[in-house]
Amino acid sequence: MNSFKVILASRDPEMGHEGTQKPKESNLDMSFMVMDVNNQESIHQAAITVNEQNGRLDVLINNAGVYLDENKNLVTMDNPILEKTMATNFFGVYHVIRSFIPLMEKQGYGRIINFSSEYGAMSEMSYPGVGAYKISKFAMNGLTRLVAAEIKVISK
Repeated sequence: MNSFKVILASRDPEMGHEGTQKPKESNLDMSFMVMDVNNQESIHQAAITVNEQNGRLDVLINNAGVYLDENKNLVTMDNPILEKTMATNFFGVYHVIRSFIPLMEKQGYGRIINFSSEYGAMSEMSYPGVGAYKISKFAMNGLTRLVAAEIKVISK
């Protein structure tokens, strides 16, 4: 039987190590590495480390996200709220995918799971509020579909 090796990545080492404790108690092979999705060099280094230590990546799960809106409308919120939200919820996911896809491509296999939200659905764009979060998840959902379509073309 194949077993999974899980690598938890977090920008906060204390929370990352804490997050590995319960799974380890259940005999899950789980380790921690520092990776900040708002820092491209951190992402790149994490991908290098995974390649050097494991030589492969079967499943990439993007679960990082921020909710900074406090239910504000997109056009009236302070610009830094939108910029920070997009940096984490969209560009962070984009850069993680770009950095880790080569590990999957070299073995001809891989799966990417991007956690989103109902707020990222097209139907949610008809209602005001939570603007930065909604648009960031909407963009991430589009990214997910586009990357899936592009990978199908590359792998043929």
